[in-house]
Formats: sequence, structure tokens, C-alpha cells
Amino acid sequence: MYFDIRMSLRPFLFVISLWVIQLPQAAGAVQDHELLSFVNLAMLQSDAAFTVRDEKILGSLDIKVAEQQFVTRIVPLTTVGFTQGTGSQQLGVEFQRDMEAGTEVTYGVVGNRVEEDSDYVIENSHSAKAFVRISQGIFRRWGQEYNLTGLDVARLQNGLNQISADHALQTITLETVRKYYALLLEDHLLQKSHEALERSKEHLESAKSRQSVGLVSKVDVYRAELAALAAENLLHNQKRSRQRALDDFREQLGMEEDSALNWHESIQKILPVLPEDWEKNVIANHLEWRKYLTNVEIAKREMYKVKRDLLPDVDVSLTLEQRGDGDSIEEAIALDDTNWSFQVQMNSPINSVMEEAAVTRKSMEQAKLRREGKALRRKIVREVRDGLDDLKTAELQHQLNRRQLEQADLALDLAKIRYEKGLSDNLDMLDAEAAFSDAELAISRSLVAYNNAAVHLAYVMGILDTDWLRMSVR
Repeated sequence: MYFDIRMSLRPFLFVISLWVIQLPQAAGAVQDHELLSFVNLAMLQSDAAFTVRDEKILGSLDIKVAEQQFVTRIVPLTTVGFTQGTGSQQLGVEFQRDMEAGTEVTYGVVGNRVEEDSDYVIENSHSAKAFVRISQGIFRRWGQEYNLTGLDVARLQNGLNQISADHALQTITLETVRKYYALLLEDHLLQKSHEALERSKEHLESAKSRQSVGLVSKVDVYRAELAALAAENLLHNQKRSRQRALDDFREQLGMEEDSALNWHESIQKILPVLPEDWEKNVIANHLEWRKYLTNVEIAKREMYKVKRDLLPDVDVSLTLEQRGDGDSIEEAIALDDTNWSFQVQMNSPINSVMEEAAVTRKSMEQAKLRREGKALRRKIVREVRDGLDDLKTAELQHQLNRRQLEQADLALDLAKIRYEKGLSDNLDMLDAEAAFSDAELAISRSLVAYNNAAVHLAYVMGILDTDWLRMSVR
């Protein structure tokens, strides 16, 4: 599959390789392109960048929450109650700790006091106890792999969030580059609109002068006036289009409308840098494929847990308690009475319909993931192939437009000579100048299309970042 892509584009990739070889010689002496500054600005203060940072924070919070399962928890055992004729108070603290192997340890101390009045006589109004309770699941909840599932899934989800954040940053870079070149193209179109209006005015004045001495007919003046009106209307529309592109670019950067924004109007060609082993690693390094692999790992961990849930949840617990009673605190805290207990308890119902349904559901999710993986692999290969074809087509179109500009320049010179000698009217002159202006604009458009295709190729390959952009714009 990769062999077909490589063979069809071998000459084109060879040219790119020559660019890459020559690139390091001048890289150290060239400053970063202004496009890098705009991309960094978008990653710093755009709305999408803030969303990416928020998602990273939320992912780390999920891990902290999952880790709290294996942290000692302190539970206060303090109550105050009143009933008719008596009052009771309890003061104590309990420590709870879940181990990774499934062992639950609970220990603490607690004291109780019952206040009496004249209507009641209470024996041993003070009591205290210290206790330790250890419980362990012996079937379902035995072992680290089961009990760490929640924490492992949270970590995998955090990794998934990081990959999604990296993909979002690539999208920010792609959109910033596109809107940057869209703005530069609008600048070129606006400049050509100004030039077209100036030429139309000059033609109108020339037509009036030549008509006044009988060299041309009144029709030439009418044509010149119509051309001037059309050029003025085109300039007005182009100003609006350029303003919309500027507003769109400011929005991409997260800048206010009245904020200053400076850039150069020249469009420089991007020379895309492709890794040497991109054919072998294009799928493995692709962010969407890495997300898919992470989802597969999450599904495996969850499947293991739901299968273990089919086992009975039997809990074995051992409790040891030191207790003391008396009519004073001193007597109660002596803790002269020892109690212990051993219990076996089943916490799950005999009917396992819900657990079996969970296994079936997870099996269907895994089957769906496998289908999505095959489709994703085909999608990545198809997008990379299309991206290479688009880049090759854009390069060929750019070279064709350069040859068309040469021909339009020759045609314009010939039209000027014929017009000055009176061999043709101003309609031929207007057509020649319009063709030359269109050829210049076609070069700008094809150059922007090539640059966008180069950046989009890096995006579909999953290698688009500021480092790639820095090397390619140089």
C-alpha cells in the first residue's frame, strides 16, 4: 500500500528531499518566520487553547480523585443527641484505608457518655473502645489487577486527554496557518484591485484625450468608463472581503478588534519536511491511531473487571475490639474487655443478570472498536495519499501559472504596441491588462494553495507542530 504511494510520487519527494538537505545550512542564520509568532499567539490566548488547557487540568483531577481510593481517610465519629430525660454525646475518630490488593483496614477509637437526671439512674454512663477491622474479598475483589482498574482507567483517560489536547493544538496550528494565508491573499487581491482602478482611470483619461483628437471613437470612452466603474465596485467589495479576513484572523488569535496587528504581505513558499521513515510510521505516530490504541486498552481493562464481577462478592472480615465501661472516664478508658469476631459475608446477589449484561455490552463495544480501527487505518492511508497528491497537484498548478504569467506579459507588451500604433482599440488593451492581472493573482492563489496543502499534509500525517512549521517555512 505504501509502496504504491511512494512510487507514484517518487520524483516529487526527491525534490523535497533536496530541499531538506540544503535546509540546515542556512537555518541557524535565519530568524523565525512571523507565522510562528502568530501560531504561538493562537496557542497562548485563543479560545481553543484555553479549552485545551482546561481539559488537561480536568484529566489530572480525575487521577487525583481515583488515587484517593488508596489514601487513608479520616472519619469523625462525633454525635450529640437529646431525648426526654437523658442526653448522649459521642466523640471519636475512625481511619479507613483500602489496599491495592483488595484489603480494607479500619481502625479507630470512640467514647460515649450518657447524662442522667433525677428521673433515671444509669449504670456505666461512660464507655470507650478501640477497634481494628480487616476485611478481604476472596473471589471478586482479590488482587491488584481488579482493584486498580479504576485508577488505571483514569490514567489511560488522562493519556487520552493529552492526545486529544495535542490533536487540538495541531488543529489550532492548521487553522491559524490557513487564516494567515487567507489574509495575505486578501491583501494581494486588494492591491490588485487598487492597481486595476488606477489603470482604468488612466485608460479613461487616455480614451478621452484620443477621442478628442479623433484617434478613437466615442465607444472607446464608454468602454473605459464602464471598466472604471467595474474596477471601483470591485475595490469596494475587496475591502469588505479583506476586513472579514482580518476579523477572522483576529478571532483565531483571540485578539480584540481594536488591537494592533502587523504582518508582511509577501507570500513565501513552504518547503515541507517529511521524516525519512514516514512510510513505516505514518500510522503508528498518528494521533488518532494513538487515541484508538488507548481506547482499546481502556476497553480491555474494563472487560477484565466486568468478567471478574461474574464471580460472587464474598467478604471475609476479622474484628478486634478493646472496650471499657464505667461511671467515669477514667474507668472507661481502662479498656479491660477484649472482643473479637470473624465473619464471612456475601455482598452480591445470586442472580447475575446485570453482570452478564455488562459483559455482553463490553464485548459489543470491543467489536465496534475493532471495526473502527480497521476503518481508521484505511482513513489515515487515504488521507496521506490524498495529501501527497494535493501537494503535487498544487506544485504543478503553481508552475503552470508561472508560465501563464510569462505569456500574459508578452501579450500585454504586444497589446501596448498595437494600441500605441492605432492598430487596435482599448478593448484589446483592457483585456490584455486584465489577463496579466489575473495571471499574477493566479500565482498568489496557487502559492497559497500549495502552502495550505503542505501544512495539511503534515496535519494528516500527525507531525504538524511548531518545530515542523519552523523548519518548513525556512
